Amino acid sequence: MAGIDQTSEPGSDTRIPEASKAVLEALRAENRAAAARLRACYALLDICDDVEFQRAIDAGYDPMGEEPQDYALIDPFDIACAEIVAAYGVHTHRARALIRLSITLVDNFPALLEAMESGRLDEDTAKMLARQMRVVEPRFRSAVQKAVADWLLGAIDAGQRPGRDRILGQTDRIIEESDPDGVLARRRRAITERNVQVRRSSDGMAQLHAYLTSAEAAALYEALQMSARDQIKKEKDSRGESTRYVDAGVCDNSSGRRIGERRADALVDAILGPGQGADPGSAPEPERLAGERLAGETPRAQLRPHITVLTELGPGGEPAVYMPRGGPATIDALMELLSRCVGATISVPDPTPGSADSRTAARRYRISAELARRIRLRDGTCRHPGCSVPADDCDVDHVRPFNHSDSGSGGLTVEFNLMCLCRRHHRFKTFHGWRYQLARDGTLTVTTSTGHTLATEPDGPLARWRQRPDEGASSDAGPPRPWLSPEPKPTYWFQRMQRQVAARRENIAARRVPEPGDPGYDPPPF
Repeated sequence: MAGIDQTSEPGSDTRIPEASKAVLEALRAENRAAAARLRACYALLDICDDVEFQRAIDAGYDPMGEEPQDYALIDPFDIACAEIVAAYGVHTHRARALIRLSITLVDNFPALLEAMESGRLDEDTAKMLARQMRVVEPRFRSAVQKAVADWLLGAIDAGQRPGRDRILGQTDRIIEESDPDGVLARRRRAITERNVQVRRSSDGMAQLHAYLTSAEAAALYEALQMSARDQIKKEKDSRGESTRYVDAGVCDNSSGRRIGERRADALVDAILGPGQGADPGSAPEPERLAGERLAGETPRAQLRPHITVLTELGPGGEPAVYMPRGGPATIDALMELLSRCVGATISVPDPTPGSADSRTAARRYRISAELARRIRLRDGTCRHPGCSVPADDCDVDHVRPFNHSDSGSGGLTVEFNLMCLCRRHHRFKTFHGWRYQLARDGTLTVTTSTGHTLATEPDGPLARWRQRPDEGASSDAGPPRPWLSPEPKPTYWFQRMQRQVAARRENIAARRVPEPGDPGYDPPPF
């Protein structure tokens, strides 16, 4: 091969060793920089704590007397996070993680931080070790962390490259030697940290994350795997095909669905009741989707979702659908959900800014449910710079404070004076010295006490709908709304939804739902 000396001895090329040395030096520099960053974060928190304490003293707080009034204080942790977001541009979650880790290492595990400062321990490994040693009693903590750091760095110097499991296993052995109850205490505490969370994703999807005991997780996974395999076997048996090769990576060729998709369907079926799954390629008829499932099965969870349908067209040419917490969804996903519900509220909002405002309500402090929902649809998340708490978990706050003594002098309860703030940032705005200004298009401008000017734009479905440039309409008027006109265009998707609702009504009637006037009558909300 041209350009290569094929007579060279293996390893005689010095470029790889030189490049490896450069990588090593860069990694060690990164470790030292990470340690310096954590110490700086800790110093910032310490200063914020001093400043806030002095502010409390100036406000009349007596540290030797009763506890301070809760409304007079802001957590210095929140101030430090906000300053990092303002100065550096990271999101709030990252800023909080940095400060938490700085507190953990500086206060509890200085030996790990010193190993980082030497360049020999990376931040991720230090975080992993700190979590593994988090419940070691303080009297043993110094000796345990030093023994762990010495073992790991010594092993690396000796040419060993222990993997994650080996590192954690050896750490537990060191803990057991000094604090036999430490590992058991950590495991008992871990059980209390079980949780299930949902995070919005793209393409009409979301991530459902479950933190369970290993036994529970293994049992659930095996149950889902068995359910998926049984379903594939039944379908293949009905076609007279072989099921010999049904395994974790094998497709069901009839629909191209992998067993992972089947596991997801089995999970939904187990909680919401049997259904056909969310196979986008099956395109089931609306009547079958609603009729066959509901006729034979009662949903296990009595769902009554609130679904917002926008007339903006999605990638497939259908109207956009917005689900609380789940975010944007497809029409197929909507139909799948409706087939499992006992009722649903479907709303088509007016996109015109201020359409939910009224002269009377503007002078009232309490925000109507319609207006609050509208603000959440517009904002999408907490509007504070760097924060991404879903709007459904936020307070709806007046940007310019409502004047309770003179409701007409400012701070009106109208759309262009309301925004979503999570409870933490709601308190921050109320009691800290930053200034907030909301434009009529929903853009929020924040001026910090340190001189930074920050801006956030609304990212909810209503805001994205208004920003569509191809409709040729102003932001004040909003895009054309064919579903709200006297004679809506009978698109395929519109007709499909109408058939879906009609089929649901027929099946509800077939179940002999109590009639008006009967005891326990609960009319469908749509």
